[in-house]
Amino acid sequence: MPMTNIQSDMDFHNVFIFRRNEILVNKNTSFDLPNMSIYNKCMEYQLATDWFCEQEHQYTAVQLEHNAPEPTGCDWVPIRTLIGLQHDQATLICRAAALLNWRAKTRFCSKCSSQLHNSTDETARICLSCGTVFYPSLSPAMIVLVKKGEQILLARHRHRNTDVFTCLAGYVEAGESVEQCVEREVKEESGITVTNICYQESQSWPFPDQLMLAFTAEWKDGELTPQASEINELKWFNYDNLPPIPGKGSVAYKLIMKELNRKTKN
Repeated sequence: MPMTNIQSDMDFHNVFIFRRNEILVNKNTSFDLPNMSIYNKCMEYQLATDWFCEQEHQYTAVQLEHNAPEPTGCDWVPIRTLIGLQHDQATLICRAAALLNWRAKTRFCSKCSSQLHNSTDETARICLSCGTVFYPSLSPAMIVLVKKGEQILLARHRHRNTDVFTCLAGYVEAGESVEQCVEREVKEESGITVTNICYQESQSWPFPDQLMLAFTAEWKDGELTPQASEINELKWFNYDNLPPIPGKGSVAYKLIMKELNRKTKN
C-alpha cells in the first residue's frame, strides 16, 4: 500500500512517534500511545526529520531528531520494551520503525542520484527521472540454539547484547541457504560443526531491518574455539544453571525458554 505525508485526525487510530530506537508513550499509563495533538506539537516545533502515513493500517509515524525532548506528560521507552510486553500495536510499531529506517537510507536514486518520491499505489519509492523503483529492503539473518546432550551453547558477544548470554547469530550471505548460513556462522564463531538443523520460527526485528530466522541444531564434533573478534565468552550451560539471557520479546528468549520448558516437561 502507498505511503503518504498527508494525515488527519479522522484517518488514523494510532500515532507512533520515534526517537532513535525509542517510542513516545503517555506518562503514568500502561504504555498508551500519544494522540494526534502531541504529533501536531512535534511538527509545529519542527522536531521531525521524517514522517509518513499508511491509511490501510490506520497509523501515522514520525521520526524526531536524536536529541528531541519528550513532550510534557510523555516518556521515551525502548521499542524493545513494547515488543517484550506484547503491546497490542507491537507489530505495526515494528513495521513503522523499519519503514522509517528504510526511508532514511533511501532518499536518492542509486542509478542517477535524483531525489526519490513516494509511490502512489504501493509501498515503494520512485525515481521520477529514470523510473527506478525501490522497495523496502530486509536483511535475512539466522539465529540458532545449539544443543549438546543436556546443555545448550550460549555466547556473550563483543559488540551487541554484551550484558547477556544469547544464541549464535549471523547474516545470510549471497548465494547460500539459511541452513548453510547456520553451519558457517556456528563454525566461524565457535569452531564446532552441527547437525540436525531444524527451523523453529521467524521474527521481524527492525534494528534496523532484520528478518530473524530461528533454528535449533545439535553439536556434531569439535571443541569450542570462540572467534575473538566477535565473542567475549562462549560456554555450554546446563538447563538448571543458565546465565542472564535476553529479555522477553526476542526470538533468542523464545528459543531458550522453549527448549527449557521441553526439558522440564520431560
